[in-house]
Amino acid sequence: MSSRVRTSSRGLTLLEIMVVMAIIASITGAALYSVNSIGKAGLRNTAFQLSAAIRYCYDRAITTNGYYRIVLDLDQNTYWAEHSNEKMLLGRQKEKSPGKGQAFDQSAVEKERDAQLAAEDEELRRRGQGLGIALEPPPRAKRAKFESFQDAAIKQVKLKRVRLFDMYTPRQREPYRKGRAYLYFFPDGHTERAMIHLADGDEFYTLRVSPLTGQVAVHKGQELPEKDFDEKGESPR
Repeated sequence: MSSRVRTSSRGLTLLEIMVVMAIIASITGAALYSVNSIGKAGLRNTAFQLSAAIRYCYDRAITTNGYYRIVLDLDQNTYWAEHSNEKMLLGRQKEKSPGKGQAFDQSAVEKERDAQLAAEDEELRRRGQGLGIALEPPPRAKRAKFESFQDAAIKQVKLKRVRLFDMYTPRQREPYRKGRAYLYFFPDGHTERAMIHLADGDEFYTLRVSPLTGQVAVHKGQELPEKDFDEKGESPR
């Protein structure tokens, strides 16, 4: 009787422990596979969601005869759309960004330009007062001021698991990975050629934007810009 009690209370054998460990490993592996599958699906869905937002802004620029842009806040991992009714043009020269992936600070340059023009206008008025005449500042072309707009079809999107990795257009010296990057759309039916990367860990999706059609080609993987990226290539591959 005592021999039976000792046998039943001796605990698990080595074989039983190995079976339990195999079951736990199988369950853990299945759970990890499920999480990874969800992550990959989320990355793909996010890529097509951003693609739809780009196409929407392209169409809106044409139908409303306005100027639109997609803002990618690479630091906050957020993107949204902005609109302006005032005419704007993009310069042919490369933007003077700081380098190391930091985006050109468009808002800071605009504020500096506005402050400089205001100072020039004030100086002109001061000189006029000294001469006893009224001198008015010369007329200047209005600078396009973009504002976010409320539209059920496109809202501000804050990404969580998926990351806005970078964006590259011909006016950039390098892909921007930090700061705010902009993609512009014009009422005459064109946009900028652009390449945008989204990432989830070591998984990537590439968005290629056609400048003449606004079409966006979505590819799995991290594609690199071609040598003639700044020159041609009107259609996405």
